[in-house]
Parts: sequence; C-alpha cells; structure tokens
Amino acid sequence: MWILTQAGWYADPYGGGGHRWWDGTRWTEHVNATPAQPVQQVQPQQPQPVQPQQGQPQGQQGPVLHKTRYGVELHADSHAITWDGTTIELAKAEFVGYTAVQTRMRGPLNIGSVHTSTDYHFEIGFFPVNEAPGIAFEETGLRANTPPSDWQFLVDLSRTYVEPRLLRQFLAAVEAGQTVDVGKVRINRNGFVGGNVSRGWDGIEGVTFDKGWYFVHARGAAKPILRVPQQNQNVMLLPRIFDALKR
Repeated sequence: MWILTQAGWYADPYGGGGHRWWDGTRWTEHVNATPAQPVQQVQPQQPQPVQPQQGQPQGQQGPVLHKTRYGVELHADSHAITWDGTTIELAKAEFVGYTAVQTRMRGPLNIGSVHTSTDYHFEIGFFPVNEAPGIAFEETGLRANTPPSDWQFLVDLSRTYVEPRLLRQFLAAVEAGQTVDVGKVRINRNGFVGGNVSRGWDGIEGVTFDKGWYFVHARGAAKPILRVPQQNQNVMLLPRIFDALKR
C-alpha cells in the first residue's frame, strides 16, 4: 500500500510523465506538466507483448480479452479488468499480485508416478485487501508447462499498464519523505523494515527471485538477510525499488 499523508506535487498516477496535486486525501485535477525527477533512473523490465484475443470489439484500441468462463464474464483491456461482476480500472488499482505455485503429487493411495500440478493466481484491487474492491482470478491443477493464456494475458496487462505507474508512485512518495509498504516491506529514504530485519540502504546488494521467494541481499553476505513470499501484493516491484534506493 502506498501512503501519501502530506499535500503536494507527486508523480501523476494517471500517466503523462508530469506531476499531479495530492491534497492530502485525494488526487485533484491540477496537473503540472513538468516531468517528475525520480530518486534514481529506473529501467522497468520489459514485459512480453500482449496479443489481442478472440472476441475483440471492432474499433477497440490495444489488447483485449473477452470471453465467458464457467458462466462468468471475463473482460480485460488496457483500461480495466472485469471478472465476476467486479471492474477494476488499471489506472487506479493500488496493488497487483500473481503467483505460479507448483505441487508434486502421486497417484491414488500414493501409488504410481509423481506428477507436478501448478496453480496460477492473479489479483488486482485496492487496500485494505478483502475489504475494498478487488479481483482474484485462478486457474488450478494444471499440468502443462506453459502458463494458461488468460492468466498470462492478465499478468502482461499488469506489467505494461499497472506496475510502471505504481513504481513511479512509490518512488515519488519516498522522495517526498513518506514511508511506503511494498509486499509488506516498509520502505523510506533511510532504509527498510521487513519481518525482523531493519537495515539502511548502505551495503544493500539488491533483490532476487527464486522458487516463490524474493530474497534481499547485503553486499558481502553469504546468505540473504530477508525473504519475502511471492504472494504479497506488489512484491514484484521490490527489485526495482531496491535498485533505485540502494547506495
């Protein structure tokens, strides 16, 4: 969850590269076209191109996914995602999250060969989780090595239209002296706090991902000093935020 408590000019959450006035409680219509100066130049990871799917309305600009799954409408494009009667605008969402969790299973009565089953989860919405509007989309028990196309489409939308904006917002808030919560790690200008670990930015190497965990590394340390599960909202932004703030 990103936190802005003081009124001021911050990176425009709706894009455009300028600043928008936050009055302490909400974003206003006042926009300053001067590009925001980030804490450190960040090059976001390039997502895979999102390909249009069947059912794209005529005249629709950008990638579109529109179908009915199990009697429930799924519609996703560069503007919003609709699933099970809930619509979340990508330009306003406060968090995203996605996981691919593998489980090794045997046949009945533990007899037979072992196979791997993968559960795919995607979520997007507002804080507080489970109270504010949100969408949770799942495809479970899949044995194929390739992620399901609908789940991958939603993930690619997030990487293209949501994560760069959230990254700008988090860094602008930190630059303004605020503390932000990213994947349940609290971050500010001086350092971060996660679990039982509290460190300044001096000596931080960065963040890596492996087997469902994001690992925070200190320079010269043989083992990670903190691990954060991939299930935490916005956790995929940690590597880029740490790279921008470490010294």
